[in-house]
Amino acid sequence: MRKLHWLGWIPTVLAACCLAHAEEIGIGVLNGSTATEAAFLKAEPGTLAEEGKIWNFITPEENVSTTAATLKTTEGTATEAGCVLKSGYCKTNGIFSTGRNRDFLLMDSWAGIRGAENAVISHLPGSMAEYCHVEIYGDCNDSNRDMLYTANGITGTIRDRGTFSGTFQEGGNKVVLRYVPVTNGTITITGNAAAQTRSAINAIRLIAPSPGIMSFTAAPSEIMEGDSAGAVLSWKTWKCHTVTLSIKDDGDIPVTTENGTGSVTVTPPTTTTYVLKATDENGTESTAEVTVTVKRQEPEILLFESDKKRLVPGSEEKATLTWSTVMAQSLTLTGNGKDIPISSESGSGTLQVNPAETTQYTLTLAAADGTKKSKSLIVSVLAENTPNILFFLVDDMGWQDTSVPFYYKDGQPVVTELNRFYKTPSMERLAAQGLKFTNAYSCPVCSPGRTSLMTGKNSAHHRVTNWTAVDSPTLNESGGGPLPHIRAPQWNMAGMSEQEIPLPRVLQDAGYRTISVGKAHFAPSNQRYSNPANLGFDVNIAGCSAGQPASYKGEEQFGSGNTHVPDLEKYYGTSSEEDRKKNFLTNALTLEMKREIKDAVDKNVPFFAYMTHYAVHQRHDQPDPNGDYNTYPDGSSFEPGVVMNANLRNFGTLIGGMDKSLGDLMDYLKELGVANKTLIIFMSDNGGDSPIQMDQSQNVPNVEKISAVAPLRGRKCSRYEGGTRVPMIVGWAEVDPSSPVQQEYPIPQNAVNHDIVAIWDIYPTILSMLKLKVPVDQQVDGEDISPYFRNDASFHRTQKIYHHFPHHHTYANFYSTYREGDWKVIYNYMDQYANTALWAGNGYQTAGRFPWQLFNLKDDISESNNLAQDPAQKERLMRMARSLIRELNKVDAQFPVLTKNGQIIGTAYIRMPDLPEVDSDGDGVPDLIEDANGNGLVDPGETDPDDSSSVVPIQE
Repeated sequence: MRKLHWLGWIPTVLAACCLAHAEEIGIGVLNGSTATEAAFLKAEPGTLAEEGKIWNFITPEENVSTTAATLKTTEGTATEAGCVLKSGYCKTNGIFSTGRNRDFLLMDSWAGIRGAENAVISHLPGSMAEYCHVEIYGDCNDSNRDMLYTANGITGTIRDRGTFSGTFQEGGNKVVLRYVPVTNGTITITGNAAAQTRSAINAIRLIAPSPGIMSFTAAPSEIMEGDSAGAVLSWKTWKCHTVTLSIKDDGDIPVTTENGTGSVTVTPPTTTTYVLKATDENGTESTAEVTVTVKRQEPEILLFESDKKRLVPGSEEKATLTWSTVMAQSLTLTGNGKDIPISSESGSGTLQVNPAETTQYTLTLAAADGTKKSKSLIVSVLAENTPNILFFLVDDMGWQDTSVPFYYKDGQPVVTELNRFYKTPSMERLAAQGLKFTNAYSCPVCSPGRTSLMTGKNSAHHRVTNWTAVDSPTLNESGGGPLPHIRAPQWNMAGMSEQEIPLPRVLQDAGYRTISVGKAHFAPSNQRYSNPANLGFDVNIAGCSAGQPASYKGEEQFGSGNTHVPDLEKYYGTSSEEDRKKNFLTNALTLEMKREIKDAVDKNVPFFAYMTHYAVHQRHDQPDPNGDYNTYPDGSSFEPGVVMNANLRNFGTLIGGMDKSLGDLMDYLKELGVANKTLIIFMSDNGGDSPIQMDQSQNVPNVEKISAVAPLRGRKCSRYEGGTRVPMIVGWAEVDPSSPVQQEYPIPQNAVNHDIVAIWDIYPTILSMLKLKVPVDQQVDGEDISPYFRNDASFHRTQKIYHHFPHHHTYANFYSTYREGDWKVIYNYMDQYANTALWAGNGYQTAGRFPWQLFNLKDDISESNNLAQDPAQKERLMRMARSLIRELNKVDAQFPVLTKNGQIIGTAYIRMPDLPEVDSDGDGVPDLIEDANGNGLVDPGETDPDDSSSVVPIQE
């Protein structure tokens, strides 16, 4: 069975027969010194550039219209046709060389088009006067990109995932647009939108079409069982004498066709494939198939909503709950877990409620087949002591990028050289009146951490495990492109799943004013969640798909292109010193947040303010004039080989400007009179990325370079602590013991906590503080850590955490980590699997090394003493390895894939340490006997190496 694209489909064999003698015109792009027309004639023929076929060549120039006139057909016949190509970028891939055939030459050079750039082929011969098949070849390079092409209204996409290797694949490096309508002898080909990357054109082939089926579709292609409306089958043929419609492997269906076009409504009882046959005047037959899928109606809650989200405490105001379901045998309704009697006719009903406190209502459907489904909603009753929340998120700020010490040794803070370098008085102020967490974690890079904040899930669970691209979903194997033997899985490249229930949507439903100002970076621009408003924010200012600003400067209009920061036109300003300070991006965002907070306060509405700065992300060549550049020293050295430079001083000013923003907001909350009931949570989205660089002459790859957040090892994205441990401070904007909400949550002042906490804990924690429940459909990994805010000394979050990064990056490659208490294990996929050597040119390789690392962070915070092969720690390593594997298994984590010649050949699962003598549970049977396949799980027929009561006899 085949589902058809609406453009229609011609079976491969028939298409080949139809086109074998059709008139063709081939146009190739040439802009390389090696790939020339002379080289083409000398090279061996290929599958596209066949023996004896003539090709026309065009050598484009950037931003100039280039013309190729009097195009010849592949048989050598001259025509009046010509091609005008206007491209914005031209490049040579460098894949053509001696010994490569003509196909490689055609795919070597390309011209990029987007927006108003195009290729126009005019004065086409008579055989192409009405319609034309257009083949576009567009394999550009090893960058992952999606390239859209439109020819006279007909569209197709190439998803380029690698350099041309000699094989043409539909949708991979070529796209065929069939029966393109020709307008006045002309076809115009356009590419991606102006804000996207360019669509590449390496070659174009125009083919005169033979009579056949132009389109055959079913609308809709899926119908529900018993649906009397059915589906409409529609078709269009060209120059065909007769048309017949039948059910596959069954009889004909009488139809009427006028001018080769027709339609009929069908109501199949089960999934059915329909076959259309068309015959031209010469008796040549073409066929196409379309399938109408009949789906069985499943039990479903179609609607469950309230006409009011928020009620005034003590009022007689009521909210009306409304629901509608299908196939419900019974319905139950609960409010905060307590049953509420309801009546429902045909699965629908209403109920008025007047809750005394914020209540989560849950409707549960039970079907005759035992299926159960639930939906929840919240009706909030917000009292005077309901807190406001200011979540202050900094981009790429490291654990040591502050004057506030987060490093403690023997219970005492250690002020490092980095602490002395940075100036963050507002952070010091918040820490003095609040609680500092020294073991707080986010994710290795930005989009995963931000998605974890919004979902309450670990990145392995929500599967946004890498940063999302600006324009369209891609694998994003940064740091030199994809590796030849291992690459990332098909993670959630499109960003957060729409099945998630984001935190701001829950708060919005509870009556909070939800405000997002600053960086978003949740999804590419063509995805719904690229706009924070779709996550449940009432206000979105400057949030888009960009992960960094094109410019921090208002006088530069915050840059251009796809990383331009939007919504801030009022701050474009002039270049006077006063304007430069006011209109610098960090300050501009702060002013916008102040305005939105005031609006919420004026309306007496509680708010969730997400202050999400672009600072202190690159670019680091633009100092913040609010950050006091001249106070940062120049030329000093933190560690051997680590020298301060201008960009580091610039980075210091970005830190200073960010800190000023925090202080300005704290002051403004006090001015508005709401500081004593506004909770501030300060965090970074991932590990630090300050421009501290080691001497490049040292023969060590980036992943091993000295840390930018010493004494932690590593930096943003690293498998070491510098990649994921972040600064975190929680406190009231103003300490006021008389405030009712502070009496409930008396956050200790000038306090420090050394327990493990994570950014995905914020979701359940905020909801708990606001007397809200986590929606039943949102399965979070985070834990409610609000008891810390009550100064509950007996409370401890579960002291374990794991990170999963199945990706290639400049600072890290394919790893998973697991920390439990003071101990941490790291699994390096590239060390385990053969043929994954990196940096072979300078002698540094990973393949063949022991893939596990083990560190005691209490004694060795810099992770310099690997104890993985210490005989005294073998049992610990085995236990922690299993714990890591089982945590990943719980959330069905994705693993890297192994490749050969560009094709996937397997999955790089974690393998247990090769320690055959270890018997963790002391039952007399080694772990790797109990876990026979060494995958760390208890599979059928195996026993648990961590449970001495689970024993398998050793066979002779």
